Amino acid sequence: MSANQSLIVDMDGNNFPSSSMSGYTGGQSDHDMLRWNPPVRSADAELLPDMNGMVGRAHDMHRNMPLAAGAAQIHTDNIIGSGLRLSAKPDYKALGLDAEWAAEWSRIAEAKFRAFADDPACYIDAGRRLTFGAMQVLAQQQLLGPGEILGTAEWLPDRGCQYATAIQMIDPARLSNPSGQMDTATLRGGVEMDKHSAAHTYHFRSALQSDMRFAGSHTYIWQPVARETDWGRQQVIHLYEQKRPGQSRGITGLATVIANSFKLDQLQNVTMDAAVLNAMYAAVLKTDMNYAQAAETLGAEDVAPYLTGVMSAGQSFYGERGVRVNGKQVTRLMPGDDLSFNSVNQPGPNFAQFEKSFLRNLAAGWNLTYEQLARDYTQTNYSGARAGLMEAWKFFMGRRDLYGARFAAMVYSLWLEEAVDKGEVELPGGAPDFYDAKAAYCRSKWIGPGKGAIDPLKESKADELEMDMGTLTFEDACASRGKDWEENIDQIARENAYMTKQGVTRSSLRAYMAPEVAATE
Repeated sequence: MSANQSLIVDMDGNNFPSSSMSGYTGGQSDHDMLRWNPPVRSADAELLPDMNGMVGRAHDMHRNMPLAAGAAQIHTDNIIGSGLRLSAKPDYKALGLDAEWAAEWSRIAEAKFRAFADDPACYIDAGRRLTFGAMQVLAQQQLLGPGEILGTAEWLPDRGCQYATAIQMIDPARLSNPSGQMDTATLRGGVEMDKHSAAHTYHFRSALQSDMRFAGSHTYIWQPVARETDWGRQQVIHLYEQKRPGQSRGITGLATVIANSFKLDQLQNVTMDAAVLNAMYAAVLKTDMNYAQAAETLGAEDVAPYLTGVMSAGQSFYGERGVRVNGKQVTRLMPGDDLSFNSVNQPGPNFAQFEKSFLRNLAAGWNLTYEQLARDYTQTNYSGARAGLMEAWKFFMGRRDLYGARFAAMVYSLWLEEAVDKGEVELPGGAPDFYDAKAAYCRSKWIGPGKGAIDPLKESKADELEMDMGTLTFEDACASRGKDWEENIDQIARENAYMTKQGVTRSSLRAYMAPEVAATE
């Protein structure tokens, strides 16, 4: 062995580099990092083998962990609310048209889509259960649970509806390789891809194995569905957060908090059980007598009658000697007996701080503030609360634009294609064909729930100042409150006309309401 050859080599026979040769401490193999050596694998190699386990735990957390269910509801309330509302924004410049045409065309498209989407008969849902708003809520819940929004565009012309377009929401667990095939270079997790990793076919299991008693042999049937038709109409909606190149399926939004959420849930349950168990027994009566030995000494064959006799004697003894002082009973014990009282031990003094530390860790994983997750606003002030709200709001808005609005835009695009084909929404003469400029015609903005205000007066005045400066539009100000600016103006015009007819002015209304406002402050 040469002087430069190490006694310890790696799996390829190369010497281990000394710590002094490492440029990054994170890559060193010193004492602290020696046992932390995760392998470098592809996105699918890391995700697909563990996917079912993570998704099953995520579903269980939503069912049985109040913290997880509450956090998911916060996400849904802020990202989707009761449903995103369409604001059609056709790219009239790209279409070679003018703004006046775009404004009028948008009003017609919005009104007709709204009538279809909000129809209580739920024709937009192939299962006839969900309005479009409820469908968006379900999509958001799927993004948090399995980590994927999955659905198919169905064509159902014989339902008595004006439009044949319908969306079938699908449980992502049904997307899998036919007959349990192994993953390959072009088939992974039920998604069939080309050489560029572009999906072209999805394989849906007709029913899950857990539904065998309902579906029978259909649980072993897979249905392939092409991503889109020959003329480009989308047939499968598949949205998920792609964290790495080459990732074929979505990762549950709970992946980073599953383990710690489970540990915290266990800790809280054990602490609660201990407190309940302690509180169940107010006192314990101790005695020096060994009932079994005493019964044997006395020749009793059955211990039960002897115990009954002893207990009866004790009851008689204590019942006869009860003494009350100021309404309180004082008693004497039988010889050899001792009465000890249990104290109800509350969780230790450090439990609250430990739990709070745990919750802060989980809140970071959920992209929420501690106050939002724990519903604890006792230790915050206006500046801290507003800073936390603004950080969380950036996350909510990003998710809304990337997934909520994208899902809604896909559904709107499918409907608009049919509406244009039927002549319900007309294109002007000389305008490009719908399929030649589909993206320009389908361009849209989606209005969701407002961000709320900690101090409405301060924030309204800030908006007013920004509008005066030209850095904020009336449309943006209305959208931040979950309102459509055109609907707002139309409503204000109707109110002003009615007040003029009735001889009422806005200044008189403010004067009328001022005493009530002052009384509430």
